[in-house]
Formats: sequence, structure tokens, C-alpha cells
Amino acid sequence: MDSSITSGLVGGLIAVVIGTLVTKAARRKNTNGKLKHGLLIFVLALACMAFSIFAAWMFFYDEDVHQETSEFVSVLLLFFGFGMAALACFAEYFKVSGNFDSNEIDFYTPWTGSKKERWDDLVSAAFNGSMYWYTLQFKSGKKVRLSAYLQGHGDVLDIVRERGFDL
Repeated sequence: MDSSITSGLVGGLIAVVIGTLVTKAARRKNTNGKLKHGLLIFVLALACMAFSIFAAWMFFYDEDVHQETSEFVSVLLLFFGFGMAALACFAEYFKVSGNFDSNEIDFYTPWTGSKKERWDDLVSAAFNGSMYWYTLQFKSGKKVRLSAYLQGHGDVLDIVRERGFDL
């Protein structure tokens, strides 16, 4: 088997193992009614920023970039792709937060804004495996999407299960 294929498979397997361990730890983490991201998202943001800076460095210091169109496009795509990913991860880490108790949930993301809903108004709860988040829909039509990477989401799932919803 080609070494690049083997490297990709090993890297993918490691990513799955790390993701599984982190989400299980986040589910068990007792945060006393708080929802927040752990260090994984911050480290991921730093790594994306480092890759973006490296691509910018390559743009200025690698002479092949300016001679080969394919390398020029690749470096630009890496710079913007990892730059956008770094911004998204920093936004998730610093801005996504929430509070909950046995009566209500108050949750904020920079993507969908603030939502405050009562558990009595919960209409449905489902897990989206492709996005790795839980979607909680309320009578008002608002949806709260809780990432499986949020610390404290396990306590929210317990409240949802106590209310008769199966996840």
C-alpha cells in the first residue's frame, strides 16, 4: 500500500479516537449548569492559525510559489482555508456559552444568537451524526444545537431524557 494512503488512514484513525475520547470526557464533565468548550477547540484554533501563517510564509519565501500556478493556488487556498477555520474555532471557543437548570436553557452562539427556552416547551430532540450535535426544538420554533464537544452537554442530555425524549 502506498505510504501516503497509509498515513492518511492512520491519521484518520487517530482523529476518530481523539474525537471519541474528547466527546466522552465532555459528556461526563460536570460544569454546574454551564455549557462551554474545552481546550481541544482552542488547540485546534491555534493549529489552524499556525498552518495559515505557514502558508503565508511560503507565499513570501518559496520562489516556486510564484513560478508554478498550481502552487500559488494551493498556498492561497491553504492560507484562506486554515485562516477561516482558525477564526471559526476561536469564535466557538470564546463566544459559545450557555447556562441551564432543571427549568430552562439559555444558550448563545455567534452564528445563531441568543436563545432562552423552557424545558416544558421542548418539542423534539435528535442527534445529528454528520454534524455531531444535538438539536433541541422548542414550541417557539427555535432550535438549540449543542455540539457533542461542549462540556456539560451530558447533563443537558440527562434533563432531555428525564422529559421522555430518547437520544
